[in-house]
Amino acid sequence: MSSKNYLEKDVPECYYLISMVMGAIDYYMFYESWAGKPGEEDIRHHSIEELPHGKEVVDELSAIVKTVYLDGLANADLAEVSRRIFEFRERVKELAIDLISYSDRFKLHEYVINRIKPVDKSTLKTFNNDAAARDVLSAVFSSGENAEINENIKLAVSQLPLRMSKAKFFDIVENSLKKYIGTDSSSLDRELYMLRTSSGLKYVSSDIYPGLEELLQQLQSADYDAVDEKSYPVLEAKLIEAVQTITDMSELLQSAETIVNRMAVMVMCYANVETEFTKESSNVKVLVSEAVEGLKDPSDKEMSDDVLKSLQMLEGIFEPVMERLQRYQTKAAKQNISGDDADVRPLLETFDSCEKLMSPSVFADLKEEASHELTEAEVIDGVEDLKKELTDAFGADKKIMQRARMAAVLSQLPVFFNSRTDVMNYVRDSLDGCRDTYEKMVAVRLILDTAKSNK
Repeated sequence: MSSKNYLEKDVPECYYLISMVMGAIDYYMFYESWAGKPGEEDIRHHSIEELPHGKEVVDELSAIVKTVYLDGLANADLAEVSRRIFEFRERVKELAIDLISYSDRFKLHEYVINRIKPVDKSTLKTFNNDAAARDVLSAVFSSGENAEINENIKLAVSQLPLRMSKAKFFDIVENSLKKYIGTDSSSLDRELYMLRTSSGLKYVSSDIYPGLEELLQQLQSADYDAVDEKSYPVLEAKLIEAVQTITDMSELLQSAETIVNRMAVMVMCYANVETEFTKESSNVKVLVSEAVEGLKDPSDKEMSDDVLKSLQMLEGIFEPVMERLQRYQTKAAKQNISGDDADVRPLLETFDSCEKLMSPSVFADLKEEASHELTEAEVIDGVEDLKKELTDAFGADKKIMQRARMAAVLSQLPVFFNSRTDVMNYVRDSLDGCRDTYEKMVAVRLILDTAKSNK
């Protein structure tokens, strides 16, 4: 027997079993979260039918779940099931990408609306720039972990009052992006994409999310310089409506993609599965059957004893099977098994896709785009294109929207400070350069509250 036979049978069976069990549990939890209209205790604000594309996504998800779990793969046309799964996965991903673009554009308006609330300036307390700067710095460096500190720095940059010239802004952008010279081109591509979408530059067809587009147009046409006690609540309500829709739809798409990823792994590994997993399959069907019917005909019935027993049984499977999979992966590493071995290359490519599908990055691309080492000229060209797009956008913006875009870009750049002193100076300059006490109060409060909630 070949010393690599475990790659052909045991490893695929681990991936299959983990995904079968977790997919069923995820789908049942999806049903628990989304069946019917939201109640008073629910975090969500919409039913499936009320969300844009909600019914389309859930109907197709449930149809695929029924085919894979209830009808079974033994009698299925695997090629057709695989096609349907990956087409649906791509559709959900496209909806999520467009939704993120809308989310980022509404965040620009949130930045503005947070700062223009009509207030009686005479009632505001005296604002101490030094004390506020110390509070912000304390929040930024409250963690000893570099990753958390960097996130806190980005948070501070995204909220602090922005009073820098466009020339200085573009200098920071260019100097930060020059760090990509000599790196992999895919890294700069991702960075430029993030900068464009966060600053509202990415175009989204208005017919994808017409309700969100209508709300966005209403905010874009608002005269922010003339907001008063009567118009402010109207703008705030439109923003809240958009945020609630985006939050709920994001949750639905994330959950749907997670479940379809589980089924993708099952189909990819099924040809190498010899064990019937009779007990596990029986318990999985209990969950899936109840969830499929429950999503079609929502009710408030209690979890049945059969479902509870099946959940308890299935929840105990994940850890030991994952440990077994990790032992096989360690064994393969010790045997120096790699894609250079033509006999196992297709299996290893499948396993690589399985790992991506099972990762927390549910929208991850399964195939990496070709990339190369970046030259200085390529980076400069990328920077110049971005600068032109931003300059064009600034030309149509009111001053406060320009600041919102600039803050969004700066917060997405690789951290451009070299020391704690640099951070302190940036915070102080931001506060000293702003004469609007209310804006400073709002900015500092948002930084401190968000940093605290992120701990």
